[in-house]
Amino acid sequence: MNIREFCDSDIEEMIEIWNEIVEEGIAFPQENILNLNSGKDFFSSQTYT
Repeated sequence: MNIREFCDSDIEEMIEIWNEIVEEGIAFPQENILNLNSGKDFFSSQTYT
């Protein structure tokens, strides 16, 4: 396993995983899915993703 900071080429897959979890209501309290712009803003605002 290689742990590294995300790069722009990872965003679409990260959003896909995030949205699947949100839609299923499995682990997150969020109710809104992310799109490319909101996903990029959200993940970029995190300390280390």
